[in-house]
Amino acid sequence: MDQHAIIIADQTGVIRLWSEGAERLIGHAASYAVGQKLDLIVPEELRARHWTGFGKVMDGGPFGGAGEFFDLPVRCRDGATKTLRGQLHVLRNEASHAIGAMAIFSAPP
Repeated sequence: MDQHAIIIADQTGVIRLWSEGAERLIGHAASYAVGQKLDLIVPEELRARHWTGFGKVMDGGPFGGAGEFFDLPVRCRDGATKTLRGQLHVLRNEASHAIGAMAIFSAPP
């Protein structure tokens, strides 16, 4: 699993889990990333769209891309943006309310 970046954020967009694979692919140590907002990895020019969509999904809106693979630009520790292939999943409680999100990325071949 260390070849995959696994990132979990709570419903406010604060990173709660940052895997060893995320350290390797994105460059930030878990000790730094955990507790930061997702702005850490969302390129600045995409943040408004990201937060609009994230907020809608966390408020119970639909999310049509669950489980589908896609390419996503990710801002790395060195300031560069690289494209990672991955999936997004909405995390829900027993009552089906969104409580966070999980991204699983791998490096491009």
